[in-house]
Amino acid sequence: MSEQNVEVIRRFFRLFDEGRLEDIEALLSPDFEWIYHGPTSLPWAGTYRGVEGFREFFALVRGLIEVQECEAYDYLDAGDRVVVLGVSRTRILANDARYEAQWMNVFTVHDGLITRYLDLYDTASVVAALNAPRR
Repeated sequence: MSEQNVEVIRRFFRLFDEGRLEDIEALLSPDFEWIYHGPTSLPWAGTYRGVEGFREFFALVRGLIEVQECEAYDYLDAGDRVVVLGVSRTRILANDARYEAQWMNVFTVHDGLITRYLDLYDTASVVAALNAPRR
């Protein structure tokens, strides 16, 4: 079953790379919970629940950043959990600053649906870019 869970998460990232957020919604369980850790100075840090929370997160970040590259480079099978290591390169829309951040995501998958998404990020690089003067 865990190989199937890894495939669910690979599909999640393929759809994200293709900009198909609506299609990702079909991978989320009704009780989906997304926890994005970070300081209060990070506007999108917090907990998002359900498909509505998923939409809320992207509505918020779309107005603040442009992800230029999101590379999930390692998928670690942990049964009902899938740990993904990656790096993102992103531009801040307000000041044209850029950052590169390493991240680790821990997904929980039950019956082919994502129930939990723990988003751990190098938030220091993000906050520094958000606070940088305009280029």
